[in-house]
Amino acid sequence: MKNSLLIYLLLNISLLYIVAAILTEVRPLRIILKRRVRSVPNQLCLGLIFGLLSISGTYTGMNFQGAVVNTRVVSTVAAGLVGGPLSGLCAGALSGLHRYLFDPSGFTSLACGVGTFGFGIIGALCYRRFSRCSRRNLALVAITLVSELVQCVLILILAKPFEAAIALEKVILLPKMVVNSLGLVIFMTLLNRLNRSLTIELVEQQYLALYIAQKCLPYLREGLGDRHALQQATDTVRATLPDFQVIITDREQVLATSGIALQGHPLPEPARQALERRELVVMQDFPGEVDVPVHQEDNAAIAAPLMWDDEAVGVLILVVPMGPNLILDADIRTADGLAQLFSSQLELGEFHHQIELRRQAEFRALQSQINPHFLYNALNTISALCLTDSERARETILILASYLRQTLSINEPFVTLVQEMSNVDNYLALVDARFEGAIHVTRELPDDLTRLHLPPLILQPIVENAVRHGSTSVDERHVCICIRQDQERAYIQVSDRGHGFPPQVLEMLQDPEDPSYSGLFNVRKRLRSIYGEQCKFTIDSSQAGSTVFFSIPLTPPSQSYSDVKRSEVQCVSQ
Repeated sequence: MKNSLLIYLLLNISLLYIVAAILTEVRPLRIILKRRVRSVPNQLCLGLIFGLLSISGTYTGMNFQGAVVNTRVVSTVAAGLVGGPLSGLCAGALSGLHRYLFDPSGFTSLACGVGTFGFGIIGALCYRRFSRCSRRNLALVAITLVSELVQCVLILILAKPFEAAIALEKVILLPKMVVNSLGLVIFMTLLNRLNRSLTIELVEQQYLALYIAQKCLPYLREGLGDRHALQQATDTVRATLPDFQVIITDREQVLATSGIALQGHPLPEPARQALERRELVVMQDFPGEVDVPVHQEDNAAIAAPLMWDDEAVGVLILVVPMGPNLILDADIRTADGLAQLFSSQLELGEFHHQIELRRQAEFRALQSQINPHFLYNALNTISALCLTDSERARETILILASYLRQTLSINEPFVTLVQEMSNVDNYLALVDARFEGAIHVTRELPDDLTRLHLPPLILQPIVENAVRHGSTSVDERHVCICIRQDQERAYIQVSDRGHGFPPQVLEMLQDPEDPSYSGLFNVRKRLRSIYGEQCKFTIDSSQAGSTVFFSIPLTPPSQSYSDVKRSEVQCVSQ
């Protein structure tokens, strides 16, 4: 009897190990097992699988005194613990009915059939508490003991003759408790361990893909048009995955490679298929000329399309070694995740590039929007001065030329406060020549005018607005320019003594979609697009005058600065 129980125990453990491995390796079942909230079809599917496993326990059990000593309790209880209440009930009903029909004349068949269904009920009842239990092995032993005791009571009640049932339970009750407790613990432990190993593997692959994508971000933001940046990206991938060879293509040719000499060649077959199908393609026995001699071994090319705006614009190919100890499926998941991250970065890079081009276009448009009235009035003023004061006319012409040169030829994304105030002073000198001393300007400037870097043509539109709307009488216009600095920020304020903006105009100025007052509208829009939430912009107005105030960092955002410079360099090179 002891030898038979030992053989039965080894058979039980082997069967449980095989089943646990199958359940965690079959992809559809693995997906179901990983879900926290399972639908009714999912629970019924698991109930069917565990029920069939419980039925198999009837056939692999050991016949003893007219009964079958088996492992049904393990599979049936596990159905409820793993799959949920519906799975436990389904497995219990299926296996219990089969046990009764397996040997209807057996004196324990009815009791074992009812008891098997009871196993499913016990598993279903323990599902919620077991998922929150900290000492799971102890709980599994307790669940098995309760289940076997319930089975024992049913056999004593339903099996006839009673003396045979007593004799049977005296022999098999304790071994069943020990074997099935151990079997349930092993089954659940292996299931959890394999699931945990799979989860750790997926997390490691995701972390690896995120790490590579983070390292490649500065290069992929340049898009597929910069081969030098793409070469650095492929080298970065290969540095992290030294056993892989890396290829990046567009829709026509190979753009960059690392570890394989295909740069400038036509599209490899895996890349062509990936572009046509717009899905990941795996091609084994991929031929490729490597840069350095390597041992002859089988390679596989994993080609994942790089998507932009739902279109495949390129392909990432990882050439991976194959062998008896290498798992291609893990490499496929790595390549797929990496291609998705690369695609997102290419889209974000292109989107950011378009934003910077739009900023540049808006700035160029602002440069071209010199008020025709202002230019007409300036020329009229110069014409009048030519008759009355030729020397001042000459000086005004030079000031106008300097103003136009500064306004139309600025190519830097940021200028110093010295440059910006020079442009403002030229504008005020031209206006003062027209109004003949009616412009009264007060300046409060910091000692160091080089610390602050700000976008060009920001102050001049605000000062122009104050001049145009700041009249206290026909011949009096007062403008105050106040700029303060601390260690990190600049606080800029331009005030006038006019009659203020009407309420409806202030509402228009607060509407980002209403460019009725294009000067202040463009200033605020440009500041917000460059600095975002770092810029504080307000307009205060009353019958005593208006004040435009904004605050920006002394140092411009480095990303905006570098992106704008890169856009200009690309425009020049083209």
